[in-house]
Amino acid sequence: MSKINQRKIDHVQLVATHSEIDRQRNYFDRIQLSHRALPELDLASIDPSMELLGKTLSFPLLISSMTGGSDESIVKLKHNLAIAAEATGVALAVGSQRVLLQDPSATSSFALRSSAPDALLIGNIGAVQLNYGVDIQAAEQMVEIMQADALYLHLNPLQEAV
Repeated sequence: MSKINQRKIDHVQLVATHSEIDRQRNYFDRIQLSHRALPELDLASIDPSMELLGKTLSFPLLISSMTGGSDESIVKLKHNLAIAAEATGVALAVGSQRVLLQDPSATSSFALRSSAPDALLIGNIGAVQLNYGVDIQAAEQMVEIMQADALYLHLNPLQEAV
């Protein structure tokens, strides 16, 4: 298994198992809302949908930068998130597609359009990768593999340095 894939699996496992991650509280108890009855408000007439990059979202939510990598468990996770994005009408952005540069077999991990035919899909590569050979052709290939609606360059200098 590649170093990149192992790192991505480690990320998912850390969130699932780390003992210091608080899974007991939802912190809604820290929020205090003032009660303001709005009997004249027609809730059925409220439309939270919005247009983004030529697609209509049911409301402004982006499942953002969910892990890169190409391990079977990561592929399943990404396809499940794509299915959820499609079902709820929200956008999905994948984690870094850098693994595609080193492992062409990772294609299935990012070929999400079959799981989300109408969802807004966004590809992703670290901007630092522009210093290491990612050019316009590589970026176009990442978009093509995903059949993505957009590609963004993430800036994460601390993570990249570590």
